[in-house]
Amino acid sequence: MAAVPEDIIKEIEKGRKEVSAGEEKTVDFGFYLLLDRIGSIKSDLQKQISDLQQQMMEVKEDMRQEIKQEVNGLRQEIKQEVNGLHQEMKQEVNGLRQEMRQENNSLRQEMKQEINGVRQEIKQEIDTLRQELKDDIRHIDGKLNNVIWAAIGTFFAVLVGAAGIVVAIYYTAPK
Repeated sequence: MAAVPEDIIKEIEKGRKEVSAGEEKTVDFGFYLLLDRIGSIKSDLQKQISDLQQQMMEVKEDMRQEIKQEVNGLRQEIKQEVNGLHQEMKQEVNGLRQEMRQENNSLRQEMKQEINGVRQEIKQEIDTLRQELKDDIRHIDGKLNNVIWAAIGTFFAVLVGAAGIVVAIYYTAPK
């Protein structure tokens, strides 16, 4: 608001006091013009203040709307970014799960092959031991048969020898 000079304010107050006191003095026409001018300036200033306040309210509302739109836009961008990251993480986790499954299946297959290989080796070893045991039993059985036949042969040889001695004694003995 424009500053009114001090001497004009004093003059206005003095004029008001004179009018209110009922003094009839000739008032300067310039005084009325000055009062009219001050009134119109005051009215103009009040109108400008009102217009500025209205403009400020409109600017404030526009800024509020712009900020609201900007915030909503940022929220949407953040939401999209978070969703994108979530999808990427989900894909990565699924990829890692798939790799783990493949690796586990591969390890299972390798373990099965290794176990089957060990089983085959054990079976071959057992078959080899069986065969060796059979061969050893045959060999021992063959030796046992030989011993039995030798014993039988010895028995018959002793028997034949004893019979020969008995016959020799019988024929050589005085009768």
